[in-house]
Amino acid sequence: MSELAISIVRAARNQDLEAISKVIAATEGRISVLARKAARRMAESGPRHEGYRDEFEQVGRIAVWEALARFDESVTADFLGFAYATVEATLLNATRAERNQGTDPDAAKTFLSMLGMAGDDPYLAEKLAQTVPPAGRRLSADRAHAARLAYQGAESLDASVPGGVGNEPWEPAVSAYGVPDELVTPDDVAREERRIKCAVVQGILDTMGDGQAHVLRATYGIEPVPFYGNANEEELAADMGTTPKAVREARSKGLKSFGRRYITVAAKSPEHAAELTAAMANNLTRKGSAA
Repeated sequence: MSELAISIVRAARNQDLEAISKVIAATEGRISVLARKAARRMAESGPRHEGYRDEFEQVGRIAVWEALARFDESVTADFLGFAYATVEATLLNATRAERNQGTDPDAAKTFLSMLGMAGDDPYLAEKLAQTVPPAGRRLSADRAHAARLAYQGAESLDASVPGGVGNEPWEPAVSAYGVPDELVTPDDVAREERRIKCAVVQGILDTMGDGQAHVLRATYGIEPVPFYGNANEEELAADMGTTPKAVREARSKGLKSFGRRYITVAAKSPEHAAELTAAMANNLTRKGSAA
């Protein structure tokens, strides 16, 4: 931490422009670091992360001005330490407020039920919450995202999930089949199981890297990518702007990654997980690719 002479802090408090410039220069780097750290609580990367980082940098700068007005040198001569503590506390409050925004008890319950299915992977649970529950219980992308942020905030900040739902996940009702209980048929059950399986597959693919997910979708013809199969690697590579070798590598790595996640979701017991793992290993080694 660089030092800032107390005389400069006094002058800045008295609105001396040169001193104010020195305070800005001395704190800007640390504010940027703290803003990035706060942004990562909201999103690891991408446009959402960049947006939060820019917003939190502004919040941090304002916090420095507030610290300057509240600084009492009779208590401490370390203005920078005082200012950075103020910035950190302000950003922590900002991320808490942002996480809790828009989250409701029903969304939290649905998210928690998907979290168990997803093997405690909050990012996969966010995807599954948008597709797996029956109509009327599925979350929009915004509600699912808010529920994940609230859950991660509760986990990392020792706060409760908004709405006070605790550990009570949503329980599927008979209405999942769209008909009264006494009218449910084996076909209704099978149709719902197929729908959930497709939703899980799409949810897992959505949490994978774009390259691997695209190759797997193309290999098996999973919407929205057309079917290429295993035999059209050159055509797929050309459409993706890459090489056939890169396509094969993405498929190999993607199948392993997908398989691990799918087993986490689909396995009904440790024995079932072992069976699925053995079947996946057999498929991956047979002729060098999945069947």
